Amino acid sequence: MAREAAHWFSLWRSECMTDIQREAWQRWRAAHPDHERAWLHIEAVTARLTGLPASAAMTALQAGSQAGRRRFFKSMAILAMVGGGSAVVATRGDWRAWSADHATAVGERRAWHLPDGTTVLADTDSAFDVRLEPAWRTLVLHRGEILVTTGHDGPGADRPLRVLTPVGHARALGTRLAVRRLPGQARVSVFEGAVALAPRRNAEAGRVLHAGESATFGDDWVADGRAVGTSQPAWARGELAADDMALGDFLAELGRYRRGVLGCDPDVADLRLSGLFPLYDTDRVLQAVVRLLPVRLRMRTPYWVTVVSR
Repeated sequence: MAREAAHWFSLWRSECMTDIQREAWQRWRAAHPDHERAWLHIEAVTARLTGLPASAAMTALQAGSQAGRRRFFKSMAILAMVGGGSAVVATRGDWRAWSADHATAVGERRAWHLPDGTTVLADTDSAFDVRLEPAWRTLVLHRGEILVTTGHDGPGADRPLRVLTPVGHARALGTRLAVRRLPGQARVSVFEGAVALAPRRNAEAGRVLHAGESATFGDDWVADGRAVGTSQPAWARGELAADDMALGDFLAELGRYRRGVLGCDPDVADLRLSGLFPLYDTDRVLQAVVRLLPVRLRMRTPYWVTVVSR
């Protein structure tokens, strides 16, 4: 269902939709309530990523003329200039992430309980699919980060579970693990059991991580592991943990949990801070940063914040 909706969305976005195809699209939407729900899901995700209200996005979608579609993309371009890159954010995930079975919004964390007893907790702005394959139970991570507690009951529980990313997969060996998509790589942290890392292009570079270990890997390499000292990542508790973290890195991480643009001037990027910060109120976190460090907030709008030297 999601793939069909993604197909129609891709066709519409190409600006090559004919009148016959537009009529077929409308018939597909009307054929079943699930079709309409799938379409509205993509519409809502698109509106969220571009920053447009859902009604504005839908108006553009329903406009039959080339001019209507051009107005929609012109709005996206204006957002890119005025909003400090809001529209650019829409390209972070490809159509697979937009049409994923399971997804969270910016600032949202949500848990899913799968039929085999596995629990998946997704962090902010994350998306994944669930596939029951002949040889695997596969979670396809399209964006963000998930915390997986493997289950051993129900359909398919006799098959090994893996988290699949573009650079390779992490196979759970009776495990609790977190997997995060990063540019050109993925990071895996193990909290219970063990995980076998398998780079996509170099199986011989794979290695096994044990509880308390974390490592990043690419499509033909695995980095040295490092220790993780808790039973779950801080974000799963609704916190951002900083241990002598550079301010620039801290704000990049905090920015994943709030809408808009968040950054800092280069002259304060290397200031260090430590602590546990609540993710449910990022404005409160920014005020704490101002109290802890010799900095202030420069706010162009509530959605465009720069931390500068005091």
